[in-house]
Amino acid sequence: MNVVQSLNQNALLVNDAGKECIVVGKGIGFGKKKGDKVSEDLITKVYKMAPEKSEWTGYYENVDEQCIQMAEEIAEQAEKFLNKEFSGNFILSLASHIQYLEAKYQDQIDIPEPFHYELKYLFSNEHQAAEWSIKFLQDKYNLNLPMAEVSFFTLHFVNGLLETGQVNNVVELSNILNETIELLEGEMNRDLNRETIEFSRFVVHLRYFIIRNLTGKLKDSNIEEEAFKKIYDLSFEMFPFEKAILEKLKTMLYLEHDMKFGNSEDFYLLLHLVRIMKSGGGCNNEFSRVVQGRVD
Repeated sequence: MNVVQSLNQNALLVNDAGKECIVVGKGIGFGKKKGDKVSEDLITKVYKMAPEKSEWTGYYENVDEQCIQMAEEIAEQAEKFLNKEFSGNFILSLASHIQYLEAKYQDQIDIPEPFHYELKYLFSNEHQAAEWSIKFLQDKYNLNLPMAEVSFFTLHFVNGLLETGQVNNVVELSNILNETIELLEGEMNRDLNRETIEFSRFVVHLRYFIIRNLTGKLKDSNIEEEAFKKIYDLSFEMFPFEKAILEKLKTMLYLEHDMKFGNSEDFYLLLHLVRIMKSGGGCNNEFSRVVQGRVD
């Protein structure tokens, strides 16, 4: 493992068997120069660089050392909260964003207000991590940041979690989610209450279904699918209205985005719809109570 670039006293960009990554450890970068060997005993964290991201070559040379430190500290806490791992690209991207905050606000760049609202509900966990990050930078580094930065940081977190060779277009994901919610609201003839736990769980489940579709990582289990089909066929008879909505949703996703559902996805999304209807004063039945707590 050899040094490519010292990022600060506690972080190095290194070459490990032909692959670049960022390694973090107390004092690991002190006095290090390009080509030096790295003491692996000092490494406490490794951030792999996302594949096919060659545009990052040389990018790190323009990023301020303290901003990289800020990005590392944020990533460390966000990984714990989101239970996900970020890449080295995320560290550099976030550090660069922090570095140019002042210039950005001098240029009066902003995010439209409706987008703030969408991000809060489409990516609720990432939004909470972003809120914490802004407060952290304000409290520890005395940075005076407007609340608009919560949206920018949310997008960084979403991109950071999806960029590791999976989905690299957050706009595409957001658009599909919005299309789905608009379809549901149209069929139900009312606005969904985005503050409910039922709505939050539905969006989380739907989002990961879409990601698995976009990345080609859908589960393939004939045994599981057959078992769910029996339950799903029975539940169809109990919830004809929710069934009709689900069929329209499936048709839209298939025709417009080439996405296909399995029986297990059918079943779980149907349960979410039942819960959403119940929370909004729709249906009230024993089956909904029985399945309570069964859907993530």
